[in-house]
Amino acid sequence: MSYIIKGITLILIILVISCKTKAQQNSKKPNLLFLFTDDQRGGTIGAMGRDHVKTPNMDKLVHKGTSFTNSYILGAPTAAVCSPRRAMLMTGRIFFNIEPNVYAQSSFPKELQGKSNLLTFPEYFKANGYTTFATGKQHNGNVWLERGFNHIKSAFLGGMDVHFGTKLNDYEPETGWSETYQIREKFSSEVFADAAVDFLKDYKDENPFLMYVAFTAPHDPRTAPQEFQDMYPVEAIELPINFMPQHPFEIADDKIRDEVLVSKPRTKIAIKKEISDYYAMISATDAQIGRVLEALEVSGQTENTIIVFAGDNGLALGQHGLLGKQNVYEHSISVPLIFCGPNIPQNQKRDALVYLHDIFPTLCGLTELEVPQSIDTKNLTPVIKGKEREVRESMLFAYHSWPGDLLKENLDHNPEGGHRAVRKNNFKLIVSSKNDVYTYQLFNLESDPWELDNLIEEEAYIPLGESLKLELEELMKSYGDPANLNKKEFGLYDNLEAYNFKEK
Repeated sequence: MSYIIKGITLILIILVISCKTKAQQNSKKPNLLFLFTDDQRGGTIGAMGRDHVKTPNMDKLVHKGTSFTNSYILGAPTAAVCSPRRAMLMTGRIFFNIEPNVYAQSSFPKELQGKSNLLTFPEYFKANGYTTFATGKQHNGNVWLERGFNHIKSAFLGGMDVHFGTKLNDYEPETGWSETYQIREKFSSEVFADAAVDFLKDYKDENPFLMYVAFTAPHDPRTAPQEFQDMYPVEAIELPINFMPQHPFEIADDKIRDEVLVSKPRTKIAIKKEISDYYAMISATDAQIGRVLEALEVSGQTENTIIVFAGDNGLALGQHGLLGKQNVYEHSISVPLIFCGPNIPQNQKRDALVYLHDIFPTLCGLTELEVPQSIDTKNLTPVIKGKEREVRESMLFAYHSWPGDLLKENLDHNPEGGHRAVRKNNFKLIVSSKNDVYTYQLFNLESDPWELDNLIEEEAYIPLGESLKLELEELMKSYGDPANLNKKEFGLYDNLEAYNFKEK
């Protein structure tokens, strides 16, 4: 009898331990893996069915998760679009509400660059029990990095660099920043994937992790390994429907570095070469994303990991006669955005109007953390889970040259000028200002996704154009946008003394 009692007792103990272990597993917050690319526009994923680019690993994320088909950046107040974009992503705030010394650092003394007390999502999740890790491009200074990450490996602290021999630094709170080093024999995406894979292999903490893996591809210089370049013969590349030899009218920053990489007027063969190199960079990075996802699977953490895939901004590459992203056309403001993981619907697409900087509050929603009061954007969780159709009815897009550029000597591009745009339903109004010229464009994105048919002067659309302009002005006001559509250059360059930061 005593053996029976002991046996029953042992079984009960095992059951209690098992239940406790399962309860601990169930109570653990999901891990977060954020995969971020540089200059990858919306549609450049094979499974999204627009661009003819091979991305088998990004395709898997599309099939395993929920994708947004109308995901955008708000824009930027400087030609270095990715810096304000990343600042918005980090804080969940619009750039009108972020200190310019974070995203326009070259205009400020070194001691002020990146200084900000704004809360970032790595810092917030770190404070809520997450072990945080970063690798890859970090473009907003060191302050947020040091506050937000427990570990940083192979970080690139800047805007752009070569892809073989990227300048890298490591960081640990106990030892500080390492000396700069380079790995010349490896493509940048492989270097960053190596760091991410090693983190997953070595991870033994009981805490959930947050990984921020920020690739520098497909940003130029577009020098993918040869095997990926061979996948896209130049002669086989299809030109976009809205290819133009040059833009039809003068706009802001149309002589910026991005726009002089190929001479004007653009030739078809030159643009095909640019697109070929661009696709090769995306496919090369996709292969490295596959390595990270495989390492996550091997670690046994996949089922309890929320994966976010996104790009920081788009790129024209011959569309509308442009090469860069210093505008508010679809090719430059649309970005991929995918969520997959526990309790996220699989193989679903949502057409809600969303911003990239909605990611911070959305991660809070998906992990059931309170959304910080500092955030001034939207939580997409109800849309992801199919409980709501949308979180906003209209969107503001904004771009203008950095006013501080006018104070620089030997400036070889033409600063000043800007764009403001609004999208509501399927219609989009763009207002462009350059010198004394205003240009209005009205597009129906459902019937004209390439933005070629300007409806602004068609009599049937005049009331809609006027309505959208009022909507645009209301959005600008609510966002704290200092631009004035009725002033030359939107009035953004009337007080240059305010941008003379170096002499203060």
